[in-house]
Amino acid sequence: MPLIHRIDHPHVDGVRVGALDRKGNWRLTGTCIVYRIGDACIDTGPSNEWRLVEAFLNERKVKQALVTHYHEDHSGNGGHIHDTFNANVLCHENSHSRLKNGFAIEMVRKLTFGQVSLVSTEHFPDRIAVGDGIELQPLHFPGHSDDMTCFYEPERGWLFSGDLYIASQIKYMTREENVSQMIDSLRAAIQLDFQELFCAHRGIVSDGPAALAKKLDFIVSLREEVHYWRDKGLSVRAITRQLIGKEDITALVSGFNMSKRNVITVSYTHLTLPTICSV
Repeated sequence: MPLIHRIDHPHVDGVRVGALDRKGNWRLTGTCIVYRIGDACIDTGPSNEWRLVEAFLNERKVKQALVTHYHEDHSGNGGHIHDTFNANVLCHENSHSRLKNGFAIEMVRKLTFGQVSLVSTEHFPDRIAVGDGIELQPLHFPGHSDDMTCFYEPERGWLFSGDLYIASQIKYMTREENVSQMIDSLRAAIQLDFQELFCAHRGIVSDGPAALAKKLDFIVSLREEVHYWRDKGLSVRAITRQLIGKEDITALVSGFNMSKRNVITVSYTHLTLPTICSV
C-alpha cells in the first residue's frame, strides 16, 4: 500500500499510514500518524503498515518509541521498532502487560490494523530527552483509554495529543471510554501553555487549546442533555436516537464495541471527576 502522505512541519517529521477505502480515500480513524522528533518516534503505527513505517524511520533512525496508548493502530509496531532499531519502547504502566503479553482485538480492527508486535516496555521518566535540547513531559490524560498519555513541549508550545482530540464532535465511542475522565483530561490539557497540537489522526492543529475547548464544550453539553433525558425516564436507546441518530454499519461490524449508543451509555453512567496527574 502506498504512503498516504507526509507531515509538513519545520521541526517534526511524520507520516500517515493506514487503510484506504475502495475509492482510494483515507478516513480519519482508519489511519494513524507516526511522528518523529529528535531521536524518538511518537506512536508506532499499525503492524500491517510496518514496511512503510520502517522506511520512514530508516531515514533517521530512532532510539526510543513513545506510545501514547495501547490501541493497535498506535502500538502495533512496538516490537518491530525494538528489534529493528534496538530502540527502547516506553508506555504508561497500565499497558506494560498489554504490550508484552497481548490483548484482545476484535476482528474488524484486526483486519484494519493487524496484530500488535509484542515488546517489553519501559516506564516514562518525568522528562524524556529526545536530542537537540528538547525534552518532552509525559502527562497521563485518561478517558479515551486508561493509559492515554500526551507529550508536552513547553518551550516550543507543542502538545502531542494521541487520541485526546481527534475531532471537536463525537458520534462514536468504544465501551472502555470514560466521559468524566475525558472531561477532566481536556480541562487539564487546556490549561497548558501550548499552541500547536499534534493529533495522531487529525494531524497538526494550529490552535490546539481552542480545538480542545470546542471538544470539551460539546462533551459537557451532550452529557447535560443525556442526564436531562435520563431523568425524564428515556432509555439509552431512545436518547441515542434523539441526540445522535440510529446506529449504522460502524456499530454492526464492530459488534457494538464502537457505537453511537456507547456515547450515551458512558455519559449516562460516569458521573465522578477523578484527579489528573503526571505519569
